Amino acid sequence: MNNCSPTIKTVCALLFLVGSLAGKIMAQESEQDSISLFYDLSDVVVTAQYAPTDSRQSLYKIRSIKRDVIDSRGTNNLEQLLNQELNIRISQDMILGSSINLQGVSGQNVKIMVDGVPVIGRVGDDIDLSQINLSNIERVEIIEGPMSVNYGTNALGGVINLISRKSQLRRLDLVINSQYESIGTRFLNGQIGFKPGKKWLLRGDLGYNGFEGFNTAPPKDASMERTFQWNPKNSWFANTMLRFNTGEDSHARWNAGFFSETIENLGPIRRPQFKPYAFDEYYHTQRSDQSLAWEGRLSEHFFGQLTAAYNNFERKKESIRLDLETGEQVRIHSEEDTTAFEAFVFRPVIASQFPNSPINFQAGLDFNFEKARGKRFQDNSSGGDFRAAIGDYAAFLAFQYNPTTAMQIQLGARAAYNTKFKAPLVPSFHVKYDLNEHMQFRASYASGFRSPSVKELFFYFVDASHFIVGNPDLKAETSHNFQAIADLQLPQKPDLKLTLTAFYNDIANKIELYDFVEIDGVPVPAASLGQSSTKFAYFNQDRYKTLGINIRSSVKIKNLGIDAGIAPIGRYNPLSETGSADTYTFATEWSGRIGYQVQQINLEGQFFIRYNDKLIRYYQTTDIEGNLLTQQSVQNGFSMADLVFTKKMNSLGLTLSGGIKNLFDVKNINISGSGSGAHTGGDNGSPVATGINYFGRLSWNLAK
Repeated sequence: MNNCSPTIKTVCALLFLVGSLAGKIMAQESEQDSISLFYDLSDVVVTAQYAPTDSRQSLYKIRSIKRDVIDSRGTNNLEQLLNQELNIRISQDMILGSSINLQGVSGQNVKIMVDGVPVIGRVGDDIDLSQINLSNIERVEIIEGPMSVNYGTNALGGVINLISRKSQLRRLDLVINSQYESIGTRFLNGQIGFKPGKKWLLRGDLGYNGFEGFNTAPPKDASMERTFQWNPKNSWFANTMLRFNTGEDSHARWNAGFFSETIENLGPIRRPQFKPYAFDEYYHTQRSDQSLAWEGRLSEHFFGQLTAAYNNFERKKESIRLDLETGEQVRIHSEEDTTAFEAFVFRPVIASQFPNSPINFQAGLDFNFEKARGKRFQDNSSGGDFRAAIGDYAAFLAFQYNPTTAMQIQLGARAAYNTKFKAPLVPSFHVKYDLNEHMQFRASYASGFRSPSVKELFFYFVDASHFIVGNPDLKAETSHNFQAIADLQLPQKPDLKLTLTAFYNDIANKIELYDFVEIDGVPVPAASLGQSSTKFAYFNQDRYKTLGINIRSSVKIKNLGIDAGIAPIGRYNPLSETGSADTYTFATEWSGRIGYQVQQINLEGQFFIRYNDKLIRYYQTTDIEGNLLTQQSVQNGFSMADLVFTKKMNSLGLTLSGGIKNLFDVKNINISGSGSGAHTGGDNGSPVATGINYFGRLSWNLAK
């Protein structure tokens, strides 16, 4: 901690003092929390359910990553957690952050939520996953495939729902977590929970995450000594939850969250021999989230949920000319801008639960309104320049029919009014059949709908280095998804689980960023004319399809646990319609985990590995004679591996973790060829990771 700032040292001292005082309060007898027993000790899921449901009884196949798995991997944010997950691919941008690809579908089609409330702030086309902290998260639930009936636009590719912790057993809980990584990352987090009575629970946490910046290779020359490939960044975050039990089977809660981050993009030294100076950029991000929720039984046969939320996101770019001799800083206001988003959510849901009836239903309203402001948005219909807004107001209804105890059938539909686009009726069909107590089969069809975002419609970013504009003439995306899932679970020794999934996605009017040229004042994708350009805009692609299978398995034999999975995914090539490319290009991902517990000394070792196959894309260009050519852009494949050891000292309430991340020392991967994209060109490398990284983590639970 010698290198920590005075602010961090003060936080550490306060956490230690609170922990010391809390130890004397811990002696009182703990009270049981019925909600905690229900949520923590049962294998339940809540995303898109009629009520909290055992995962094996859910119509949807929901992947649940629980808190013990989050801790065992040494992960602190959503990006780090999903890096090892099969069928998910993470990409990096040094300024915009990380983005996700699920089932071969890009991140603007994946809805990320916290307790059912959408996360906002798509500065690029994706949410920066590294900004989503996991300190107060109990588990992460993932549903692959369209969930547009339940969650509307942006849920066309799937849903990732982070479930926050809402319960505790003891009257007072206090946990301190700290982590250090050899690449210069420091993490510190304190959590406290207090139950003043049987009906009340107050929880909160405060944390800091700092990164000094990292270069995967030495600077090319002295002028680059102050620059970083992986930019330094520092963030603070805080969360608060107040829960009140309104009855034996119901509760209300208020959640509030705050996040602040600064990324430093330091420029090279200019004119080093005479009055040297540099141009620096600072990106300041702030998130604040508020939500009120109630859930529980309305009566013996009806379950209800009500959520109202307000989210605010703001990102400021600060440009400075720094005199390296005098230290004088001069703001360059012409290079600065602010991008801000606000979102309002109102979502009441009611579901019937008649145990003796073969038919039950779920019905709800889902009102979402989002607005954006900043110099990069131009929508005159939303109150003048530098503002844009879009609303989506929907009602959804689903009927569940159980013809036998082994079969469930669900028909659902969503009707919506969108302020910018005519939204179609979105249907879905799901069936689940229990072949026996060990085998289950699920099949589904779902239609999807995604209206273009305010960024895709009204973005305007033109300066000396960029030319990226929105397109108000975009059409909304629609999709059809088919999925079949077979599950086998043998709880006898050895404990064996096997899941086979096959899927097919067909998306019409897929929105992508392309370089363009203007013909008679109308922007046209340059590739369609065999040309290239440095100007980029959003266009609809007639068709985009993905298909694939994935196989996941896990086996536990005494103290040994093994997980393995493989997922070949095919991505559609639009140029195949001209006969100049294969219809699909396939990339195979696989992942594995081996874990072994030495129970006598409470020690566990785990080895994680993940392989990402090469990605092939086709694009068109011309030769020197103007002939149209089809060429390939190839992003090389790579493997990532982690080795983690965890030691628990239950008598002291301590958990020690440590290990090596990125054992194969992956840094940059080569991309050969060129393609359409705002930041691509020629032969180049793409950053993947910072290389091999050693870490140590301490978790101190004073409730022990």
